[in-house]
Amino acid sequence: MPGQVYAVNTLGGYWSVPYLSQNIRSLSQPEYRLRQMCDAKEAIGKGRGDTFLFNKTGNVLTQGGKLQETATIPETEFVTGQGTATIDEYGNSIPFTAKLDALGQFEISPTVEQKLRDDQVKVLESAAAAQFMLTDFVAVQTATNGVVITTNGTATATASSNLTAFNVRKIVQFMKKRLIPRMGGTYACVGSVEALAGFYDDVATGGFTDISKYTESGRQALLNGEVGTYYMTRFVEETGFLSNTVGSGAQYGQAVFMGADTVYEAVAIPEEIRVKPPVNDYGRDLGMAWYALLGWKLVWNFAADQEQHIVVVTSA
Repeated sequence: MPGQVYAVNTLGGYWSVPYLSQNIRSLSQPEYRLRQMCDAKEAIGKGRGDTFLFNKTGNVLTQGGKLQETATIPETEFVTGQGTATIDEYGNSIPFTAKLDALGQFEISPTVEQKLRDDQVKVLESAAAAQFMLTDFVAVQTATNGVVITTNGTATATASSNLTAFNVRKIVQFMKKRLIPRMGGTYACVGSVEALAGFYDDVATGGFTDISKYTESGRQALLNGEVGTYYMTRFVEETGFLSNTVGSGAQYGQAVFMGADTVYEAVAIPEEIRVKPPVNDYGRDLGMAWYALLGWKLVWNFAADQEQHIVVVTSA
């Protein structure tokens, strides 16, 4: 049985040495950044199968206009598209022995649970973030004052700059021209550490409002990892998924700009911690696991819908 055992120091024995420091160290962990931006969550529950569908309506096919007094009002229609996604199982477990649980100086269960929760965040964040990266709108920063945006999902140039105030404004202007709806009046950008580093330097002289200067009403609605606002956009720093090594010399970072209605999240069973029943080997075989039944799907497909609400900043 793999897992935590008393007989091997690194797998459990170190928990019961004659004198043990009261401090337990852990590796630092990323947190949810892009998953929190899935703004179309729905609890579909059990007994519904592993496929979920969602409808998307387009514009009217023929635009209206001025009417003559004796003319009838024209008639038109709109097309409804449908998105499809699949719910999958996610999980991981850590078994441990009853001997370790009984003889260890510290209780093993809380640490096992924390390790599982750390793993859960990384797995589910990556699953949700992968859908954001499938957007058709791709931006490449070819200079500190130049950005190329394509609408076919492919980066056609090599990045030679991180985010700058100029390029942020150009991306936001592109989003406004595409009529991408805002989230509560603003757009959002989730950026890697490297992507935001140059941006901080560029806006240091003005225009950027860091969270220490938010009003109390603004603080009540902070996004996880939010660092400030600039040009109608809230900025979130991300440390677990987006790359810090794209572009020329592998020295630039990725970022994701978005409005509302981005990635659909469906929940059959939300993530939870489960305890292994002590029924195996007369209660000597213990363990804990995290488990979930979830699914994610990019809402819009520009080729099919002529609509997209996400812009990924990356490089060829």
